[in-house]
Amino acid sequence: MEERMNVRQLREALEEAAGIFAASGAKAQKDKIEAFLEIFRGHDEEAVSEFLVGLRQRLSKPDTPVETPRNQPDELIVERYVQRLRDAGADKTAFDGVFTDLSKDKAVRKEEAEAIARQYADSRTRLDKKGALKEIKTRFTERAYQEAKMIQVDKASRW
Repeated sequence: MEERMNVRQLREALEEAAGIFAASGAKAQKDKIEAFLEIFRGHDEEAVSEFLVGLRQRLSKPDTPVETPRNQPDELIVERYVQRLRDAGADKTAFDGVFTDLSKDKAVRKEEAEAIARQYADSRTRLDKKGALKEIKTRFTERAYQEAKMIQVDKASRW
């Protein structure tokens, strides 16, 4: 009986390749593979062949153009950046890389920046793009500080 590869197995193989690129110093290649991995999110149990059929259908051009309304954030962009920010955790280098990408990404408008700040930083106020980016950076600083503080508490409580 032929065993079919599922999306999780393919994703894990690509994550391993990204790790190899990272270890060899090929950051650009690693980043491209990691960006590519976003398409697999939520499809781990699907067979690769079924996933690819669905992907082809989603990528084929619709008869009428579909646009995100001007005042609505693009949820794919928001989800991708929120996940990358969360994955960075308290690692300043990782955060700085994601933050730089976020700041320079022309696809991130005020609406996306505000939605990212809402999800990542628990922001509840209306913000322009600059204010949303500041809120994200402030929230990271708070999280990193709290994590560093907890490390010190753990060290002190071992005695």
